Amino acid sequence: MKTCYFLLLALIIVSCTDSKPETNILPEDIEKPKRMMNESEVKRHIESQLKILGTEKYNYTVYKEHLDADDSVDQIITVNLLDRALNEAIGTKQVAKRAEFGYMGNFNYIFYVDGKTKSITSPIVVPSSAQAELKVSFENITTEAYKDFMIDLKIQNSCFRRFYTVWNQVPFQTSETELYTDLGMGTEKIYAVSFEPSLETLAKNIVITVGKTRPVKFTHPDEVYSYEPKIESTGEFVRRWYFSSKHMKYYLKNDEI
Repeated sequence: MKTCYFLLLALIIVSCTDSKPETNILPEDIEKPKRMMNESEVKRHIESQLKILGTEKYNYTVYKEHLDADDSVDQIITVNLLDRALNEAIGTKQVAKRAEFGYMGNFNYIFYVDGKTKSITSPIVVPSSAQAELKVSFENITTEAYKDFMIDLKIQNSCFRRFYTVWNQVPFQTSETELYTDLGMGTEKIYAVSFEPSLETLAKNIVITVGKTRPVKFTHPDEVYSYEPKIESTGEFVRRWYFSSKHMKYYLKNDEI
């Protein structure tokens, strides 16, 4: 499990070795955020950025919360392109193979809308199974003044949580951890996430413990994508993430790995 977990981190989480924050968005996109005046303009921006044609179906959800230092309410918009994933599978004649992995690929995206400037980012891709839409939640993590946000994404029978903080009107991924793996297969691993005060920074530590949930068995493989297990902590320690203000990332201490 450790090998699988750290391989996933190596593939999809940004390294914290550089001296400035990084993101999936290109630097030139960060410097010139698009200004949107109303909901219809936001929708047109989404369709333009993701090249969504008029005949293509897609789902989007708007989450609202105070995510930076100003006094305006910001938005996280999730976009799911399952229809595109299905059509691509049909076009390549790989429906059965792609269905086995929940149509894994670049079919889930987020946009950030800054409440004060009304600016919207370019799409931030969250590679995952297209059959499961992204789930957004909020928590005071790096500061008590406003919220950070978390995204739960699914890959087959596994679910991962990404942590983001907003800096200069752009979301930056600060960490990622697994919530469960192999759910419903009899070999599942369950993990619980909690937060604790840090002795080194105002940002809270992220604590991962062994979790538990009621046993579940799926009668059809697709059921896992809509199922949301209720996870409780057993108290058994797994790992602790510490925040680096310099790198805007969470890290593990060597003696705790």
